[in-house]
Amino acid sequence: MEKAVIPYCMEHGIGVVPFSPIASGLLSGRITTETKFERNDDVRNWVPQLSKANIAGNQPIIDLLKEYAEMKHATSAQISLAWMLHKYPNVVPIPGSKNKERIIENLDASKVELTEEEFHSLEEALNKCKVYGHRGFNRLGNCETSSKS
Repeated sequence: MEKAVIPYCMEHGIGVVPFSPIASGLLSGRITTETKFERNDDVRNWVPQLSKANIAGNQPIIDLLKEYAEMKHATSAQISLAWMLHKYPNVVPIPGSKNKERIIENLDASKVELTEEEFHSLEEALNKCKVYGHRGFNRLGNCETSSKS
């Protein structure tokens, strides 16, 4: 997405609405290797990023978001959304939730401002992290992912 789709859309004045911008809750920091999802109606049971091995592999990303969240008096989900809003003027993340508190938390991400220095520092640190689990876009090698399972 970041190498092909988003730049193309920016060049042509097209907005992008990313699917699952908080990675099915993973980037909130509330999901751990011990998290149990509802057996029958929770699609997160089948999301590759949420296998125990991939949650463990992605822990450095979660820890990084938590570090920035503490620094900015925000939540990890808010930092994830604030990063996305800062980085891409044509991207409008619409995180879903069944929980009123999560919806309000996500809306409040628009109040979290990253300075240029904070954004670049976070971006640099994120670029050093390996991502485990399918991220939803894999066209001709444009998205580098790994899977532990």
